[in-house]
Amino acid sequence: MSISRSFRGIAVVASAAMVLGAFAATPAEAKQKSCPAFVPREPSSKSEQKAEALEAEVVPVTDKATADKPIVIDYEHGLALWGEDPIVEDTVFFNFQVQSKEPAPALHVEMTWDTPSESDIDMFLYNSYTFQVASSTAANAAPSSPVGSRTGGMGFETIPGFSAFNCAGFTVESRAFMTTGEAVTLTVYLGEVGDYVQP
Repeated sequence: MSISRSFRGIAVVASAAMVLGAFAATPAEAKQKSCPAFVPREPSSKSEQKAEALEAEVVPVTDKATADKPIVIDYEHGLALWGEDPIVEDTVFFNFQVQSKEPAPALHVEMTWDTPSESDIDMFLYNSYTFQVASSTAANAAPSSPVGSRTGGMGFETIPGFSAFNCAGFTVESRAFMTTGEAVTLTVYLGEVGDYVQP
């Protein structure tokens, strides 16, 4: 008799656990699982300073980071000049990890600086496998005749909604192509996939 009651008790507990598990699995109640830590790797960049990406802090980009309330990072570029390769270099790297409950989050990244400006600053996005997956490299050096594009122009470069997935890690390169020094603001948030993201 005691054995029978024990089995009956186990069955009741198991049934209750299954019911509770079903409730816990519903999207409204589910708790977001934590992502494994993104460990930055050296990106496939022409920069001679790309090893600095390994030391840059990894900033989580959650659903709280929106177009209205983005992550904002202020930094400065020093003197820099590039040809095919760097002549005088000042490149800055940032690491981000998407942490979203959305099924198809998209990463939006924008660099801005005061205008008019003779500074030409380009932006590159690398995935966790070190490959360049997006960029914004508009020719914006001449204040009198800016040559813009759909992703950049004088005083700004943008990657407007790169399709990502939860826990994906990215490295952003801010490459001062030509400047005597410039204060720059980087904004990052999650939103919809953009209709034009250049590779």
